[in-house]
Amino acid sequence: MQVEKTSLPGIGVSQRFTTAGGQRAGLIAYPDGRRDLVIYHPDDPDTAAHTLSLERTEAQLLADLLAAVVTVQHVADLERQLPGITVVRIPIGPGTPADGRAWREVDLGGRALSLLAVIRGDDTIAAPGGDFVLAAGDEAVVAGTEPATSAAADVLASC
Repeated sequence: MQVEKTSLPGIGVSQRFTTAGGQRAGLIAYPDGRRDLVIYHPDDPDTAAHTLSLERTEAQLLADLLAAVVTVQHVADLERQLPGITVVRIPIGPGTPADGRAWREVDLGGRALSLLAVIRGDDTIAAPGGDFVLAAGDEAVVAGTEPATSAAADVLASC
């Protein structure tokens, strides 16, 4: 998808794109954080058919929802594309070696695992990195061989 970025003096920045299905849409970003999601009329690419105005926090929530959907789809694709790799969601149990520790500090017995995402409540944190501190109640989305992910589940989920 190609994005056309245009500066709107005194207003903000417009970024327009066309979906694979041929729909024209855009996002207008204002300096105060507000975002307008614009769906353009199919017969006139310069006329807005619908506009959804979002405050800063609403725009961030929508971005998080879109990222979560992309992350879940990517995880499903990853298993199909990489034979021998398993992707699992492991709940972090209270008092486990992961509870309150950064991912890189968790002793997984030398098993090679990648932390793809952490689901914390209603939020999905994609690619959180080694310094990310896990907490009881989180779900770690990890990728590795089946034996490594099974062993990690024993460490992360049990007391």
